[in-house]
Amino acid sequence: MAFHGRMLIIMPFSLVLFATITSAVGQAKPNCPDRCGNLTIPYPFGLNEDCYMGSDYFINCAPNGTAFLKNSNIRVTNISVDLGEIQIQQYLTYDCYTRKGQRRHNIPELRVTPPYTISGAKNKFMAVGCDTYAEFEGYRRNQNLPFIAGCMSQCLGLDSIDENSCSGIGCCQTSIPDGLKNRTVDLKSYNNHTYVMDFNPCSYAFIVQEGQFNFSGNASFQQLAKISQLPMVLNWDIGDESCDVVAEKKNSSCMAHTKCVNRTIGNQAPSGYICQCLPGYDGNPYHPDGCLDVDECKDSKPCDIGTCLNKPGDYTCKCPKGYKNTEDLKKCIKKKTNTSIKVAMVLTEAKKGALMLATSTSHLYFGISK
Repeated sequence: MAFHGRMLIIMPFSLVLFATITSAVGQAKPNCPDRCGNLTIPYPFGLNEDCYMGSDYFINCAPNGTAFLKNSNIRVTNISVDLGEIQIQQYLTYDCYTRKGQRRHNIPELRVTPPYTISGAKNKFMAVGCDTYAEFEGYRRNQNLPFIAGCMSQCLGLDSIDENSCSGIGCCQTSIPDGLKNRTVDLKSYNNHTYVMDFNPCSYAFIVQEGQFNFSGNASFQQLAKISQLPMVLNWDIGDESCDVVAEKKNSSCMAHTKCVNRTIGNQAPSGYICQCLPGYDGNPYHPDGCLDVDECKDSKPCDIGTCLNKPGDYTCKCPKGYKNTEDLKKCIKKKTNTSIKVAMVLTEAKKGALMLATSTSHLYFGISK
């Protein structure tokens, strides 16, 4: 099999899927397949050379419908073009002991190359166990010093564990920085799980997509013993230049009705950019046809009063008689009757009538006098 682009490596343990996946909205390049199993493949990703933007966006679809990132064994389970993210399945680190003190453990490694980095905003580092300390190490692009972080988890019995909290008793967690290109997890025990062997012979550690693993005490110990993978989010971007640079060169990959958004990591210069649809438009910002107009009148019926009129990227409300538009033309409000003018008119007519009456009376008086 031909090598497509730069290699991404993950050290395998076993292959068990664990995650609820939401389908990604996207469009493939014209005349290209857009599915691999249950995964939607939006451009710039593709299943063959004519269908992806570059070899970095190659999705290798196995005969059984499993999608892999390029020629690695990294399983892809979701792709977001709007956020510039992909969801992958990555291996847990485990550290287990027998009553005789025999150790069984693994050290899975994950390395990614541009345009991919591990998301700090969408992932958490977690460790689970009652005799556990875990540490992870990772590097950013173009930096020689690693980021190192970790946490510790201990407990003496199941009764001491708060099943709704990951705060250091049975489970611990910490944030990770954005922009990591690799991660290595080191997982160890203080006492080889000797004092907790009856209910917790193993520790586990992993970087996981936030919200995809919720600690629940002994149920989590049993769950982690049966699985080998959890979901993680990777960021991806286009090229290695900023929006200003590609705009000046006129070689942006952002199509019609889109905007360019710089991808920044910490205080570094942009590592690349992503494209997003403008408000009022939806679809795939990388697709040759660009983003398509959203018909707000059809989808949401936004005009409570009046008739909705769709327009490119927007809508207005046409108001019925007796109503007028708000300043943004998106609502109809009842016209106010100017009562002050009507009162003034009534008073004026009343004065006229009084004057006429006074004049008539005066004429009558003088006529009698004569």
